[in-house]
Amino acid sequence: MRALLVVVLAAVLPGQDPLFAPGTRYEPSVPDLRAVLGHGFGGKISSHAETERYAKALAAASPRVKLVPYGETWEGRSLYYLVVGSAANVARAAEVQSGMAELADPRELSDARAKTLTDALPAVAWLAYAVHGNEISGTDAALACAYHLAAASGDEVVDLVRRECLVVIDPLQNPDGRDRFVHSFRQTRGRWADADPFAAERDEPWPGGRTNHYLFDMNRDWIALSQPETRGRVRAFLQWFPLVYVDLHEMGTNSTYYFPPPAEPINPEFTSAQRRWLETFGRNNARWFDRMGFDYFSREVFDAFYPGYGEGWPMFHGTIGMTYEQASVRGLVVEREDETTMHYRDSVRRHFVASLATLETAARERGALLRSFVDYRRSAVQEGLDGEVKAYLLPPGDDPDRTAELVRLLMAQGVEVQRAASELPLGDVRDPDTGAVGDALLPAGTFVVSPAQPAKHLVEALLARRVDMAPDFVAEQERRRQKRLGTEIYDVTAWSLPLLFDVAVREALQPVTAELVELTQPPSAPHAPPGAIAKVGYLLPWGSHAVAQALAALLMEDVRVHVADAEFGLGGRTYPRGTLFVKRRDNPADLHQLLTVVSAQTGAEIVPIDSAWTDHGIGLGSNKVRFVERARIALAWDRPVSSYSAGWARYVLEQWLGYPVTAVRTARFGRADLDRYNVIVLPEGAYDAESLPVSRLRAWIRAGGTLVTLGRATRWLTLDDVGLLASQAERRPSPGKDGDASGPKSDAPPAEAESAGDAEAGDTEQPSAPEPFDLEAAIQPEDEAPDRLPGAIVRIALDAEHWLSFGYAGGANVLANTANIFTPVKLDKGRNVGVYEVEDRLVLSGLAWADTRQQMAQKAYLVHQPLGRGHVIAFAEDPNFRTLSRGLGVLFANAVFFGPAH
Repeated sequence: MRALLVVVLAAVLPGQDPLFAPGTRYEPSVPDLRAVLGHGFGGKISSHAETERYAKALAAASPRVKLVPYGETWEGRSLYYLVVGSAANVARAAEVQSGMAELADPRELSDARAKTLTDALPAVAWLAYAVHGNEISGTDAALACAYHLAAASGDEVVDLVRRECLVVIDPLQNPDGRDRFVHSFRQTRGRWADADPFAAERDEPWPGGRTNHYLFDMNRDWIALSQPETRGRVRAFLQWFPLVYVDLHEMGTNSTYYFPPPAEPINPEFTSAQRRWLETFGRNNARWFDRMGFDYFSREVFDAFYPGYGEGWPMFHGTIGMTYEQASVRGLVVEREDETTMHYRDSVRRHFVASLATLETAARERGALLRSFVDYRRSAVQEGLDGEVKAYLLPPGDDPDRTAELVRLLMAQGVEVQRAASELPLGDVRDPDTGAVGDALLPAGTFVVSPAQPAKHLVEALLARRVDMAPDFVAEQERRRQKRLGTEIYDVTAWSLPLLFDVAVREALQPVTAELVELTQPPSAPHAPPGAIAKVGYLLPWGSHAVAQALAALLMEDVRVHVADAEFGLGGRTYPRGTLFVKRRDNPADLHQLLTVVSAQTGAEIVPIDSAWTDHGIGLGSNKVRFVERARIALAWDRPVSSYSAGWARYVLEQWLGYPVTAVRTARFGRADLDRYNVIVLPEGAYDAESLPVSRLRAWIRAGGTLVTLGRATRWLTLDDVGLLASQAERRPSPGKDGDASGPKSDAPPAEAESAGDAEAGDTEQPSAPEPFDLEAAIQPEDEAPDRLPGAIVRIALDAEHWLSFGYAGGANVLANTANIFTPVKLDKGRNVGVYEVEDRLVLSGLAWADTRQQMAQKAYLVHQPLGRGHVIAFAEDPNFRTLSRGLGVLFANAVFFGPAH
């Protein structure tokens, strides 16, 4: 009866305002949520449109609130933040931005000017809510916080915050994901909100509301900036340089509330002052929560190591970045394991209280926070001057477009970059690959990134080859791993952008004194348009992102393209394997104009030729120059596919390459006309033998189809009931194998003792003592998967005679984040196009367990197995991971474009 009464009351009183701030008086001129939307704070899960409507109403009603648009999502929903404070502070928002920009670059800032600014400026505190669309309470808490700050009258804390702060409130970082959740919730709920944790209203269909339109986790996107929401947020951040940035999330229903200090490991670029500030904010939050009787915890989870988090990235600019996590209702009411009932308004209230506690700390510590920010930026410059590496040097390299893309990414994050207008002779230059130090002559156009700048800590985090965890933390993880307790590593352990872009970087160990040009605009790579109209055709040397995009554009226009399987010489130049040949014959009459447009749009080099005569290598009329059939790509979609992997693949194909793909739900593969496609991509996923129609796929491949599998989809190929790849997903070596003396002893029976009659007279042989029992050996599992490599960057060697390796000279870098280790295929079954390097050359950056590293060495990363007239192309890891591994983009393009050509 009691449970029923709770449900009924929740249904009868859904709009009752919870007591967010008991006793507070509010100015009637500022509308509360009920006046605009018809329900109170926490009474309903507000959609994006409702959030936008209320934010506009607040801004229209109060001079203490300003609404600022800062971007738009893939699905066309507007992104806004609210600037809230005293009317005077809001009115001088542009002045505050200008002042913070001065403090952010203290190299020309006098002590007197710094004091004037720190005395006069308010503390800019940024509260960001709901980057994960189904972590729902943050958005309604943001609206409650904005209303409270705008309308509360006679509240001491509010008066303090208005006077000392400018508060930036981003109420909804992920509108597309939230509306996906809200639609599912409203569609499936019944007459009453259901507290059953298994109720359909909180059981979201694939892919769920966590991610944005392209199914990216935007709390991992801050160093990749692949999504428009993140790009807009970073632009806005760099306009404000907030002193405090809080990213408010939700976690499991049966948890409580988390706020900093964070768990170990902590990124070593974070300063001791920042760590003290995290403690300060956490302690004041605790005081508020103690007073309210709210449960909470700190330090146990949610580390601060990976720089791509919403709370982590701001720290590298001197901001105090923090993650808050509230137990999620995932609806309006839920029963928890401890037999308590949690309502949506409860979760909204806790985020509301944490927000106010944070703002109180920022307001009371305004001056100290401003001075700390200036000290951080000043000390960063000095640390850059004093550090071993005086500059990171990025020559244009073999793919100038990819190098320019890396530089554009750095500049978008507030990193200063210079460029050499002429050749750059330098001494004491270190090659991070070999550690060798010597003289170097770098070409004109080399980009120079000095750590002696206010963003020094971000420079080091993004460009350094490796960022190491504390040795005692690593030792503890090894201990936990040996006991099968699970590690405390929350995300990847490597992210060096030069490695992931596969861009050469050199380290200057002496100051660069040559004349350099400061970049004020993002660079574009030089391109070579076709120029004169060709008599025979046009060549596009393969190997760059730009040419891959050009191929996609040409296929979209139904241009006939051929690809050379081997290198050749023509006109005194050697063209690499994979070079594209576009003949004038059998192509549109306006081919030259089309190629000119494509070159301008992509930056691809396009070389006109008047003769097909080659100086060496294959001829352009050879059978080794193959017609590139237009790829018709199907992408597996829906369970059991990983939504992340599916989103990354779709993004790379549609947005990076600019090529269409058809997302086909897995349930339709048994009935769909597969002949409509010549390429099928299976992203990561928890596939089993029943997930897809194996016999149909096998017949489709035999008829000429190309199947591309990523990560765990490759494991599926190796299942006995599937049998589409002649490889095996390896298990951890059993104890006692390979000469392991700690493993089990022989099972053979002991030798029979000598009989008494055979013994010499007087011998009294004593029985041998039993061997001591080895507990550690006895408890080792006999059939176990290898330990996951925790996001380390490793090196693969590529077969230079296979078409899948077009564009690569020797190898490539891979971010390995799984336990996938595959045995190489036999020569009579297929080709191991990519294999992991030998053990001592395998790991480039990040943490790799010794046994996993040893087992992974020289195992298969990329396998090609012919089947009939078709192909199986299998990747051990997802090459599209978060779109961070830009250096693997051409490898993925090879798979989807050149499979049908072979």
